[in-house]
Amino acid sequence: MSTRNTALGILAATILITGSNTVAADDFADAIYFGGPIVTMIRDGDRVEALAVRDGRITAAGRKDDVLPTQGPATRMVDLEGHALLPGFIDAHSHVVQQALKFSVVNLDPYPIGDVKTIADIQRKLRARIEETKPEPGKWVFGWGYDDTGVAEGRHPTREDLDAVSTEHPILLMHISSHLMAANSKALELAAITAETPDPEGGKIQRVPGSNEPNGVLEEKAMGFMLGTLPSPTPERSLEMLAYGLRKYAEAGITTAQEGGAVPGMLKLLERGAEAGVLPIDVVSYPVFATLDDATLARLAADWSTPARYRMGGIKLVLDGSIQGYTAYLSKPYHVQPGADTEVDADSCGSDVGMKMVLGGDTMETVYEAHEAPTPESDYRGYPNMTLEEVVKWVRAADEAGIPFFAHTNGDAATDMLIEAVTQVRKDRPRPDLRPVIIHAQTMRDDQLNFAANQGLVPSFFPIHVQFWGDRHRDIFLGPERAARIDPARSALDRGMKITLHHDAPVAGIDILNVVSAAVNRRTTSGKLLGPEEAITPYEAFRAVTKDAAWQYFEEHRKGTLEAGKLADMVILSEDPLAVDPMKIDQIEVLETIKEGKRIYPDHPG
Repeated sequence: MSTRNTALGILAATILITGSNTVAADDFADAIYFGGPIVTMIRDGDRVEALAVRDGRITAAGRKDDVLPTQGPATRMVDLEGHALLPGFIDAHSHVVQQALKFSVVNLDPYPIGDVKTIADIQRKLRARIEETKPEPGKWVFGWGYDDTGVAEGRHPTREDLDAVSTEHPILLMHISSHLMAANSKALELAAITAETPDPEGGKIQRVPGSNEPNGVLEEKAMGFMLGTLPSPTPERSLEMLAYGLRKYAEAGITTAQEGGAVPGMLKLLERGAEAGVLPIDVVSYPVFATLDDATLARLAADWSTPARYRMGGIKLVLDGSIQGYTAYLSKPYHVQPGADTEVDADSCGSDVGMKMVLGGDTMETVYEAHEAPTPESDYRGYPNMTLEEVVKWVRAADEAGIPFFAHTNGDAATDMLIEAVTQVRKDRPRPDLRPVIIHAQTMRDDQLNFAANQGLVPSFFPIHVQFWGDRHRDIFLGPERAARIDPARSALDRGMKITLHHDAPVAGIDILNVVSAAVNRRTTSGKLLGPEEAITPYEAFRAVTKDAAWQYFEEHRKGTLEAGKLADMVILSEDPLAVDPMKIDQIEVLETIKEGKRIYPDHPG
């Protein structure tokens, strides 16, 4: 964007100072934006010609002639040059600490989120990192984001695949769900995992067919064998990774982000980051229920709604796992039943190992009680991660303390459990004042949406599943009928509900424009429409990541729209996203991100 202080502007300011419509010097704007569509998001179609900012807040937004009188000698005049100004994007649900770690290791995200299509691609990227960094022998090499269902081979990389990259460096790869990993022989050796190592309760060491030899893939609690072997970053390095990760969020146009499954070490890290002043954007965390102690619960009750650069915002419940991992809890069987040896994973919350890598050894001992996965049968429909009694206990605890809860439910049977718990606790006394959120809510039925609408439960949908896993949901996991209704945003809006949209990073990247595009277009990776009747309009989708996301956080009074009095949290896009062909929304570029009037991306002065 070009910045200019014109002689004409200075002259106009001088006239105003001496004229009858006096503007005091203290009221001059720090910056005035003009020259492109300024999309307020107050209502569909609302645009203004100019917007003024002072001391981190919007002081005026309207006709250019009405805003220009706030120009003073030092006001930056920012010509948008035809580009669009919108409220900063608000991340309704992700895991910023895990994503910060992911940014520091080899990115193995599968296509179309990333560029990995084969196991050979994984090997290529790992070799490139070793060649680039030239680590000493014995130094670890980490990767994150591979997906066994997203590579041509349709399997996990094994120890042999990773030994072909290096046998002198221990190599460890985190699955896209954070609930499985793959290791080479050196890493298995350091962790003392051998043919004689038994599977832990709630976990599995995958074996070479016909033997007990580990093949390198570790599931769930078996990942814990790696804990004692991993290097721990210093507190300073942890802060560096967090700060870098949040700068990448800013690069995506995000001005408020979430840590949606915090354990004690994460809370400490975020608090240190806030104290050190290294958080470029606002962060709201949600401690996982099983890690909450009385002191943390008391702190939550006292100040969860107090705005701050960092704050805790509620309690996180985890009722089930992931659809694509066969661990989401469904009311009807999976379309294609898993075999007895099917790998089971979940994208519910962060792994112990990943947390150690970020937090320097401060891991969560137990996020929730281990529940044995049922042996897959012809009517297999997944399983819950919490008992109904646990859900009732924590819904009641949240209500009694006056704290919002975020409940992860991917499967509709898990949502049934949440509904039963809410019914038991609240009976005929809804608590819409607490704005409780159902995270993912991907398979919500009409009757469940009706209940949520009456109770004030807020669904936060995960529409990138339509694009990325949509073909597999239709053909493998859910079948055509249920897959067409995945993420039923249209059905929710037609009931007058507020909704938000999210990307659940590090699962599906941090690009909000991709999330919006998926909700609007509902195109799968193969280009097929999946449930077009659940598509929403571009305005509705952008409202879900600005205005209504601010409301989800109880911050609608200061964020989410461009109007006088609100924080100058803004994003400049290459095109007006409400005016372009909807199929091109994901091609729009984030040019600049502004937090409280200061440009935080690009990070050089301007």
